[in-house]
Amino acid sequence: MAVPGDEDEQRGTFRAAFEAAGIKIDHVWMQYFSIGGMSGLVEVQAYVYGALTLPPLERDLLAHALNESLDAMGVDGRRASYSREVFKDSGDDPHLE
Repeated sequence: MAVPGDEDEQRGTFRAAFEAAGIKIDHVWMQYFSIGGMSGLVEVQAYVYGALTLPPLERDLLAHALNESLDAMGVDGRRASYSREVFKDSGDDPHLE
């Protein structure tokens, strides 16, 4: 998982999973947009190739869209990481008990 604030590492895991799967960016973008993503296709393309930054929430939605797309296609292997740990052990945080 990427460390909070480490956009380059998160971008790297996204791009590695994206390229390994051979999926098209417009498919990922449609999934991203359908779950609430606010960036346009050109912005997402620019982010993937390092020409633009995105806020953590948008990066996480994009990662989730890719991961869901890969799951739906039955693709095993790499997955995109999130900007923070999504699932925590309840022992780590008293608010999750």
